Amino acid sequence: MTKIHLLLVAVLPAFIGASTFRPHGYLPPGARTVTKHNSAVDVSSVVSSASTSDESICAFSYRGGDGSSTNVDIPKSSELVGAAFFTALQIVLNKVFRANKITFPAMLGCTILVFASLVLAEAVFPGMGENAFQLLTPGSNLLAKWLPVMFVPGLAMLPLAPSIGSAVDVLKVLSLIIVGFGFTMASTAFLVLGMRTVQGRIGTNPTVNDKGKAATTAASSPPPKPFTEETLKFLLKGTVLTGAVSMAASRQKSSYATPLRTVFMFFGTVLTYVFGARFPPAITKIVHPLVIATAGTLLLTQLDATITGSSFKDILKTYKAGSLLPTKTGAGDLLLFLLGPAVGCLSIAMYSRKKILADNLPVVIAAMLCSSVGGLFGTAWYVRLLGVGASVTVRLSLLTRNVTTGLAIIITQMLEGDMAIAASVVVLTGIFAATVGRGMLDFLKIQDPVSRGLGMGAAGQGLGVAAMMPEKEAFPFAAINMVLTAICGSALVSIPAVKESLVKIVSTGLGGGSD
Repeated sequence: MTKIHLLLVAVLPAFIGASTFRPHGYLPPGARTVTKHNSAVDVSSVVSSASTSDESICAFSYRGGDGSSTNVDIPKSSELVGAAFFTALQIVLNKVFRANKITFPAMLGCTILVFASLVLAEAVFPGMGENAFQLLTPGSNLLAKWLPVMFVPGLAMLPLAPSIGSAVDVLKVLSLIIVGFGFTMASTAFLVLGMRTVQGRIGTNPTVNDKGKAATTAASSPPPKPFTEETLKFLLKGTVLTGAVSMAASRQKSSYATPLRTVFMFFGTVLTYVFGARFPPAITKIVHPLVIATAGTLLLTQLDATITGSSFKDILKTYKAGSLLPTKTGAGDLLLFLLGPAVGCLSIAMYSRKKILADNLPVVIAAMLCSSVGGLFGTAWYVRLLGVGASVTVRLSLLTRNVTTGLAIIITQMLEGDMAIAASVVVLTGIFAATVGRGMLDFLKIQDPVSRGLGMGAAGQGLGVAAMMPEKEAFPFAAINMVLTAICGSALVSIPAVKESLVKIVSTGLGGGSD
């Protein structure tokens, strides 16, 4: 029951006033643009919401309203080309890394390789890097648009996760989320503030008034729905049709039952996410579409089990089988496979902010190291001192609390933790950050936009970073530090000595460190 409770409480903190929520994939008015230089590319590849640009020269909208004459959700050729590039590169690097026994995640290798190549190409042959950037941006945006649904497998597998422990253990995990977020954000923000004070570069955030309270900005118009009604209807028909065929095949003990269930659950997962993302803002401010998609996926799993006469857990095990073989793979396996190319797209978001990175490199590096090293080791010591969790697996699953979901799953797999627990903790952290993050920065009287942005990016996940969108000067730094914290954390865990040190810290006091 404690595992189900942890999933349910993911929506509770938002009831206390998560007024900064935006559904994954939303863009605020005026933010649907791509420019050539220092472009406002959709940083939703990380935060599921885009940055803004005042000097837009090329409108690039990829969401439609209900009155669209065509379904803008249908991928264009330019989008498919870019997405295919990242997918192919991910597959090649994965094979190369495995052949050479490289433990570093191939998807992060893709991110670093593409970013470095674009920067080098632009430096050696001016214009080449920018042209490649423009070529890859549509594909990056396509993958970014669907990125949140790729996190569903992590949350959906929570019923099969190891038990966290008693109700007291659940409360300890919640304390980790609250205390950990506050500590990471405050320590990073104050570190940056101190460095910028020494540099004499303290700025004033125009969206924060003299008393430190964040100013509110009224939206000129309600944001359009992130997916068209045509897409929703198509997914609904596909889910119903494939579901009927899949369940009939299962009842007949057909050899095609597993592949058919995979197609059915893939349709169903995407359908429930799109359904949740199209809810009115009053609802999505309270319950994030990712939570709705997870709940919908579990309900479809229960429906399948009931009609086919199987157990819920047996059907759920086929959702993520840990294989990409056509006869064994599940919908969750396919979504996690797509997560690789989507993570590679972080390179486009980073390149679009290369000037900001270069101009503020010392404080950005300091913030990255503070949030990644402090997040991993600080969390490890916290769970050890409080005795959080009933096993080493559970404790290791909590270490990625301040790493954005996609890479938190990767790091957790490297640590041999449970990705369902990790994903749940990350979502809870993001909800809490979006709810109280800006207010906490105001309370600490941190008005410098760079310090505010890097602080939130260090601890707030995609939802927390999205909450910084009204602060135009702070938002890019929040997005940058969230990406760099995740990359640095992954790099650290890929070092055997670091991994062993973390395991040793959390395993102390657990009777030999075994489950």
